[in-house]
Amino acid sequence: MKRVLIIYYSHSGDVARAVKSFTKYLNTPEIELTWECIKPKSHYPYPWNLYKFFDVFPECVNGEYPEIYPPEFNQDDKFDLVILAYQVWFLAPSLPIQGFLKSEYAKVFQDTKVITLVVCRNMWHSASETMKKMITEVRGIHIDNVVITHQGPPLATFVTTPWSLLTGKKHRFLGVLPAAGVKDEEINALSRFGERIANNLTALSDCSHQPIFNGLGAVEVNQRYVIPELIGRVIYRPWAKIARFFGQQGSWSRLPIICIFAVHLVFAIPIVLILSAVIQFLFAPLIHKKIASYVEVLKSPIGVS
Repeated sequence: MKRVLIIYYSHSGDVARAVKSFTKYLNTPEIELTWECIKPKSHYPYPWNLYKFFDVFPECVNGEYPEIYPPEFNQDDKFDLVILAYQVWFLAPSLPIQGFLKSEYAKVFQDTKVITLVVCRNMWHSASETMKKMITEVRGIHIDNVVITHQGPPLATFVTTPWSLLTGKKHRFLGVLPAAGVKDEEINALSRFGERIANNLTALSDCSHQPIFNGLGAVEVNQRYVIPELIGRVIYRPWAKIARFFGQQGSWSRLPIICIFAVHLVFAIPIVLILSAVIQFLFAPLIHKKIASYVEVLKSPIGVS
């Protein structure tokens, strides 16, 4: 019998739906599933309060993770596979997931194969690379990564995703823009990955550390988002440090800085998207190889050359 540990944190419910579909074909007598929903000691409301939504930004970027409640599994337990499902907050793994990976409980990853499942708006690159490093730090073996993103073009999700997070509503915005979140069809299609695992259980025991989702379209990188996200990383870091200088999460002393950042972000995102499109059009011959190389890095889990 193979033992599979499923670790996830779901804020809006999309991650929970995704990971349940992902594991649909793993409910077999040959597999023992252990579920663990991460519970942070800090409260992150859903729907978000507008200020609270932006107030987690500095800690996300700076990696100042919250404490979590002890999980139900024993950290000394040994599993054949860990499936880690998470959201992206401000180009970083969500704070509860960061909290888990920086806790003593992440010892369960040691010398164990790990598959990650990312559910986010559309910019997941930085979070994925951060996650790879965090898994390496706890000596996990990252063999595969699966990514699903919200439906609609970037400028549409720029409206629908925040609207959903602040209201809890996911239907079509004003009857014009697409519904917020991931399409039901994409959620349901995740079951193909669990089916591949169920049909290749021996791969969990070998020493090859090779991916098992080849040919299933686990990661599709939209090159339009590469430059905007790289620019975003550069912009976010100084803002996060400045905001943190003025106080901790929830403190009134940094309220003005957070508000200024929020206004700045509303105007900056459309400008960055347009600017990056111009850059890619004008300098395509010069940057094509570097972007293509970076795309291969994004597609590859740790342990794959």
